[in-house]
Amino acid sequence: MELLPHQITDAKFLAGRRVAGCFNGVGTGKTRTALEALIEAEALRAVIVGPPISLRMWANEAADHMECKPQILATGKTEIDPEADILICSYEIATKRQNELMAWAREHLDGRRAALICDESHALKSTKAKRTKAILGRGGMVEAFGHSWFLTGSPMTRWADDLIPFLFRAAPQQIKQRIGSLNVDRFNLRYCIVQERKFAGARFPVKMTVGSRNLDELGEILAQCATRRTLDDVWEDMPDLTHTRLEVEPKGIAAINRELDQMTMAEIEQAIADNDENLATIRREMGVSMVPEAADFIWQRADAEQSAILVGAWHREVIDELAASLSKKKLRVAVLDGRTPAARKSELQRQFNEGELDVLVGQIAAMGVSLNLQRGGNAIVVVEEDWSPSVMDQFYGRLHRMGQGKPVHVDTLFVDNKLAKAIHAISMAKRRAHNTTETAHQEASK
Repeated sequence: MELLPHQITDAKFLAGRRVAGCFNGVGTGKTRTALEALIEAEALRAVIVGPPISLRMWANEAADHMECKPQILATGKTEIDPEADILICSYEIATKRQNELMAWAREHLDGRRAALICDESHALKSTKAKRTKAILGRGGMVEAFGHSWFLTGSPMTRWADDLIPFLFRAAPQQIKQRIGSLNVDRFNLRYCIVQERKFAGARFPVKMTVGSRNLDELGEILAQCATRRTLDDVWEDMPDLTHTRLEVEPKGIAAINRELDQMTMAEIEQAIADNDENLATIRREMGVSMVPEAADFIWQRADAEQSAILVGAWHREVIDELAASLSKKKLRVAVLDGRTPAARKSELQRQFNEGELDVLVGQIAAMGVSLNLQRGGNAIVVVEEDWSPSVMDQFYGRLHRMGQGKPVHVDTLFVDNKLAKAIHAISMAKRRAHNTTETAHQEASK
C-alpha cells in the first residue's frame, strides 16, 4: 500500500525524536506511519505492544511493509525466536516480561538501534498502573530503547492528567519550565481541577480530577512531541460522518423518571462523575427498558440498508437482550463485548466485512480499538451513549476511517429525561475541552 504524504511526514517526525506520540485520529493510518518510522530510524529491532486483538494485525502489517521477521509473544513463556526482528505482545505480557524485553533490545548497540511502539497508548494513562510503570516509569522500558513511540487517537480520554505519564517522558524540559519539576501534584494544580470527595463507607475524602484547565498551554507542549491530525486533515475525499438523535419512549420508564426527578441536574452530573452505584443501576435499567423500541428501530434500519449495521451499547444485559430480540426478527446477529476472545473478534470482523452479518451488537468500550469494519457497512445505531466523547469517537471510527467509501450515519437513541440530558451535557463539555487542546496543538504545529 502506497503511503500518504502525512504518513511519510509523521514517520520522519517520530524517527527524529527519542520519545514521541502519533495522536492522529481514528482511521488515519497510524500503523503504517509507525512502521515507516522504523525504516526512517534504521531500527534493527522493535518491540510492539498493544491490545490482544491488534497483535495479528501488527504482525501482518510488519511483514507486508518491511523486510523483517515478526514474532508474536502469545504467552509469558513463549520463547523468543533468535531470528525475530520484531517482537509483538500485549501490555500484560510486556509488563510480565519487561526485563527480558529490555535485555533483548540492548543487544544491539545498547538499545540505540531498537524502537518501542505502544499502540492504543491511552492504556498507559494511570501513573499507578503496573503496565504504566513497566513502560514509562522509572527504570521502565523506554530507558532501553533508542526510540519509543506512542500511538492513540484519544490521548486524553478523561482529563488532562491522562497525559502525565507520556509528557513526563516526551517533554520533560517543557513541563519543568511550566511547573518547576516533574511532579504530579504540580501538574494537577496547573492543568487539572481537583476536588475532594467523600464516599460512603470511606474514612477519609479522596482527591479526584473533575476537569481540566490551561489547555491552550498544554496543546502547545504536545505540539513539540506528538502529531495530531484528523481524518479531514489527511483524507480529502473522506465521506461525511453525520448524526441524528432520536427520542424513544420506552414502557416502564415512569418509575425511573420519578426517581431522577428527586435529583437536580447538578446532582446527577456529580453522581455520574463519582460513578455512583445507584445512578449506575438506574442507567442500566433505562438501557434495558429501551431494548424493545431499539430492536424495532434496528430491524427497520436493517431492512432499508444494503449492508451490515453496527450497534453500540454499554451494559451486557442490554447487549444480550438486544441480540436475542434481533435474532427473533430473523436477522443474522453477533455480539462483541468484553467476553469475546481475541480470535473470535477477528472472525467477527471478517464476517461483518464480508456481508455474513446483518447486525453486530458491540459493547462500546470493547470495540474502540483495532477493529476495521469500514468495508462492511456505513450505518451505526447507538442505544446507550457514553459520556466520554473520545470513547464514542473511537467507536464511530470502526466504520468512519480510511477505506470507507460511503457517508457514515449515526442514529443515537435517547430517552428525554434528566439522566440522558446530563450524559449529553457532560459529553459536550468534555468535547469542547478536548477541542481547545487540539486547536492549540494544531496551531502550535504549523
